[in-house]
Amino acid sequence: MANGWWLTDGPSYPRIRGRRLMKMRAELFAKSPHCVLCLKAGRGEVKAVIRDHIIPLAEGGADDATNTQAVCQRCSDTKTRGETERGVRRSQEP
Repeated sequence: MANGWWLTDGPSYPRIRGRRLMKMRAELFAKSPHCVLCLKAGRGEVKAVIRDHIIPLAEGGADDATNTQAVCQRCSDTKTRGETERGVRRSQEP
């Protein structure tokens, strides 16, 4: 198996940090206080706590408001597992 970035310190993707990130998080949760994935799945109004990148930064997604959604911890964990599995499969491709 080839070493993937998740097994090392990994590549550096441009990320928003500091006060700008805190402002963007506050704006996102003010606009969308409930998990968008739970709402879509009909699970009701579950509190959003994660600023999730719709398209992961590692897959070319932008770190801006157009590529973020508010999700709960459970949905974030599920989505992250799927993204990790895709990364592992990509690393095993010839």
